[in-house]
Amino acid sequence: MVRYNVISYLIGDGIKNITKNKKSTISAIVVMVVTMLTIGLCFVTGENVKAVLTEMEEGYPISVYIEDGTTEAEKAKLEEQLKEIEFVNGGNIKHVNKKEAYYEAKEKLGESVLVGYTEDEHPFPESFVVTLTNLEKSSEVSEKIQKLDHVKDTSEKNTTSQSKKLVSFRKKINIIIAVVGGALSIFSIIIIGNTIKLTVHARRKEISIMKYVGATNNFIRAPFVVEGIIIGLISSLISVTMLGGIYVWVKRSVIGNLLGGYVKNFGMSVGMTNLLPFDQILTKIIAIFLVLGIGIGVFGSARSMKKYLKV
Repeated sequence: MVRYNVISYLIGDGIKNITKNKKSTISAIVVMVVTMLTIGLCFVTGENVKAVLTEMEEGYPISVYIEDGTTEAEKAKLEEQLKEIEFVNGGNIKHVNKKEAYYEAKEKLGESVLVGYTEDEHPFPESFVVTLTNLEKSSEVSEKIQKLDHVKDTSEKNTTSQSKKLVSFRKKINIIIAVVGGALSIFSIIIIGNTIKLTVHARRKEISIMKYVGATNNFIRAPFVVEGIIIGLISSLISVTMLGGIYVWVKRSVIGNLLGGYVKNFGMSVGMTNLLPFDQILTKIIAIFLVLGIGIGVFGSARSMKKYLKV
């Protein structure tokens, strides 16, 4: 019962400190919200860029040209063999027959180039269009495909340069996100830690008096830790709400269309003309903000009190 009373007193004292020191509390919350919003915006930007790149990679096509005279049974067998190859998206293999090949060529090359050819008489072969789960493996997959029976050739060697650009771009984006995210995290820890230090410094006399009357370090530290947790929770809640509002507003603006336009520069239509739904990344954001807010609140409070406990 005594222990319960002590715990409830320490928690209650931590809550009282928040209302008693409004200026320092508000300044700590403002700084935490600003830094968490910055990290949150960096995170959601990275998630959307990665989603676009992943969809582009998974939708990147390789045409597998079939030899003339291949029977339907042999085509069916070839399709099954393609599905079994590692890194081939087996659920997304499309068969393009001779007529479809003609109209696709007509659309790409123009009608004037195909004068004299008809949908029944033309040089364009049937094909299977496959997509990969890992675009970096396109050359390796193409080599395996070309060893299969009834395969005339693949389009991979004609699109290697484009796929390499896409893979290189994805790697650069991942590096940029990691560097920026890491730098922002370190910066936020320093800024928020200094803000909490100012809060503790303003109450140094109170800490010294408690120390002189015999209070233990943990007893003195506990209300400040509770205060740090509460400030972290409040900051996290405000940050999630604000980030959600900003994200929804941006999602409804022209940003999504700009992303879709950029994707088309790679010669593909992935349908990614909008940002990810906010609820799809909400759980990750809440987890990041809670860990960041509570973690820095607790760590900053405990660390900032260190020198004031040495009496």
